[in-house]
Amino acid sequence: MNNLNIKPLLPYIMIIFTVAMSWGMVSERLEAVEKKSDSISQMQQDIAVIKEKIIWIEEYLIER
Repeated sequence: MNNLNIKPLLPYIMIIFTVAMSWGMVSERLEAVEKKSDSISQMQQDIAVIKEKIIWIEEYLIER
């Protein structure tokens, strides 16, 4: 049986492992940024609704 020498392959294995780890970390951070973005978008919508209600209440109170 032919002996397979792994030593020449080790740098390539490490590079592949490092790229895979980096890809995983970047995708996790990207998901976190997307969640924060969705949260900020929802807050903006809530603020717009609250602002409309406050304007309506102010107009209602001024008319009375």
